[in-house]
Amino acid sequence: MELQKSVCLLLNVIVFTCAREPSSPICSRYDYEERLLERVLRNELALETTLNDILKTNAKVVDALKQLEDGKAKVDSTFAVMAKKQTEIESTLSDFVNNASQNMNATLAANIGAMVKAASDIKENATVTVQQLVNQFNILKDQIKDPSIHFRSRITAGTTDLSGGQDVVYPTVEVNEGQGYDPSTGKFTASITGIYLFTVQNCVHYQKYGQLEIVHGGKTLQRSTHYDSGGAYPCVTMQVSAAVAMGDMVWVRATGLSKLYTDSVRYNSFSCTLIHV
Repeated sequence: MELQKSVCLLLNVIVFTCAREPSSPICSRYDYEERLLERVLRNELALETTLNDILKTNAKVVDALKQLEDGKAKVDSTFAVMAKKQTEIESTLSDFVNNASQNMNATLAANIGAMVKAASDIKENATVTVQQLVNQFNILKDQIKDPSIHFRSRITAGTTDLSGGQDVVYPTVEVNEGQGYDPSTGKFTASITGIYLFTVQNCVHYQKYGQLEIVHGGKTLQRSTHYDSGGAYPCVTMQVSAAVAMGDMVWVRATGLSKLYTDSVRYNSFSCTLIHV
């Protein structure tokens, strides 16, 4: 209906124009109507295309708005979760602070009580003098300054055969202060740097040699060689002091074929004492 009204109006305009311009060629009514109808159809097609484009754009806008709303919902959900986590963290932190404060107060009160009791006990103990405390302190200071490192080990087997270059193992440990001696290898490892005194006693079997040396990290510190020709199973002692660094090893090694003899009065032993730090 609207289209018909538009066509009529356009025709009236054209007729009016043609009437006012007699010099212009007279147009056929059907020709005008045909051209007018063609223009109207083109406009309708253009309008339809534009409308379709508008509808598509609108759909895209609606979809974008929906995505924005979904994103906003996710952001709101994330903020809600973060707020909840923040509340939980604040609550946990508050509980931790309160518990720590209570524990610290309880510990402090207990320590103060213990200190007060200790002070009271010291005050009541009239037999403890200042000089005794000073002496005890000096003893502790000397022990800290000069730690005790000492070991003594021996061989209990009746006879011990050794070849040249063989390490001598003294498996029976009598003293091992500082735990520096290893009875499975026969080696002593220094736990602190200092001056050590090493002593080795060896007793030789009848008509056999005793050829031993004290070794520090593979280097000879002291060497002893003797032979029993009278059947007395003699014992000899060699001794040496050496500066040994922390972690260094010292042990006994045979320099040649040797046969050691042990009984109730003859000891084959290896010992060490820290004499100075």
